[in-house]
This record gives sequence, C-alpha cells and structure tokens, in this order.
Amino acid sequence: MISETTRQTIYPPHFPLQPQFVDVLGQRIAYFDEGTGSKPILLLHGNPVSAYVYARLIQRLAPDYRCIAPDLLGFGLSDKPEREADYSLPGHIALITEFVRLLDLQDATLVVHDWGGPIGLGTAVQEKERYTHLIILNTLTEPVMRLAPVYKLPFHLLARTPRLAAYLIRQKGLFQKMGVAVMDEADQQVYFRANPTPETRAGIAAFPKMIPYHAHHPTTPVWRDILAQVEAWDIPALVMFSDHDSVFRAEEGERLAQRLVQARFQRIAGPKHFLQYQAPEELAVEIKQFLRESHR
Repeated sequence: MISETTRQTIYPPHFPLQPQFVDVLGQRIAYFDEGTGSKPILLLHGNPVSAYVYARLIQRLAPDYRCIAPDLLGFGLSDKPEREADYSLPGHIALITEFVRLLDLQDATLVVHDWGGPIGLGTAVQEKERYTHLIILNTLTEPVMRLAPVYKLPFHLLARTPRLAAYLIRQKGLFQKMGVAVMDEADQQVYFRANPTPETRAGIAAFPKMIPYHAHHPTTPVWRDILAQVEAWDIPALVMFSDHDSVFRAEEGERLAQRLVQARFQRIAGPKHFLQYQAPEELAVEIKQFLRESHR
C-alpha cells in the first residue's frame, strides 16, 4: 500500500490540485474533485498514467464544471494490490461503479480515454440515469482490437510469455517509460514516483493482458456487450481522436461515432496518444461547446 510520504511527494511543487481519498470496495481510491458547477464531469484515465494526465484539462474546465478524476486501482495514489490477478475489466468496472454511487454523481458527463473507455462505458451502461453526455477520446472502438502491424508481434509475444512480460513491464518498467515518453520530464516523474517498484506495477502489467486482440480472449465478450449497449444508447456523444496516435487511429474513432445514435466526431490535429495532455485548450473549447449545444 502506498505511504503517506509518497502521497505528499508524488506531485511537482506547487501543483494546484488536491487529491482526496475514499474507501471503495475495500480499496483506498484517490481522486481529484475540482470546481463547483452543478453538472459534474467524470474523467477516467488509462494505462500507464493516472488522473494527473487530466490536470491541464481540469484546470480549464473547473471554472465552469465540477471535475472528478479518480486514479484507477493500481495507479497514482490509489491502492496497488501486488497480484495481477486482482485486476480485471469487470473488477475495474465494479470499483468505478461503486465510486460513482458513493459520490452520488447525477447529470454527469463521462469523459474516457484509453482503458478508461471500456471501464467508464462499462460503468455508465449499468446506471444510465446518472449520465447526460459521453465524451470518448482515443480508446478501443471494436470488440476485437485491430492492432497496428508494428504492435502485433510485441503484444502477442508478451501475451504468450508471462515471464518475459513480467520482466519487461514490472522489473524494468518498460511499458511505463515508453507510454509517457512524449511528456515533459517533470510529468514523467509523477508516474515513475507513483509506481516506482515491481511490486507497485501489477496494475500496469495487467492491462496489456486484457487487450481483446482475438475473438476468444476473455475480455472480448465483456467489451462486446458494453459496446452494443453504448451503440444503442440515445445519449449525446462527442468522439475526439487525435491524428498521430499509432495505437487508436482517428479513422476508428470516426467509425465509432457513426455507429452511435447521436454523436459528433472531431479529429484533433497534432497530438499523439495523450490528447488531453498535449491539446488541453482545444479539448476544453470543444467540450464546453458540445455541452452548451447538447444540454438537456
């Protein structure tokens, strides 16, 4: 479990957001809760980052909206069980669903990115009455993920060689280092300090094994069911994908938007995977406009 000292030193000096903590299903979950608007925005991150990836966007939205961004289990300042078996897509969904219930979020806008997509959308379809808008950023869009050719061999190799995966991801922190390489050094260090040892990287190591890269993968039926419910849901949605993400391509986001009942697609020019980090001003403008135009 993470220490109080780490809680105090993970963020850069003078970082303006203050983490809060709540016990959820026996786990201590950290989260930001900024702004005072009556319409909450719930922002969910993916791998290998934390709620900190939304800090720049939160600071631009908080003057008008209440922004809630939890650290997923295994990330940021949230608890970090050491066994990869303690992490699963249904487990993450159950935890965030209970988190939303504990905070009693109503009339909420859901913002999801990367693994925050399956987790957040899986949460939302269970209690649709809590949500008024969906905002979907660079995430999985189909029941079976189409891996880019450059990623097919590495992911298949890691999936079939658990010892190699454990060595590279947990011992060497390779996925962590590669994942945040586009960020400023000070921001990279936030993630390295949050998951500094092999024992704290179980959550990071678990996500690649959850990728539904073939029809018989355990994640595939779970994600297929979630997607089917989202695609049948009559809720305003804004789908924004960046045009330089080599994992989740903008064309995939556009096809997802076409399958949703009422969605608009916006291509964000320039950023790679972490568009909320690299283009927070543009995203804030798009989000505010979307919420004004589709208010219900």
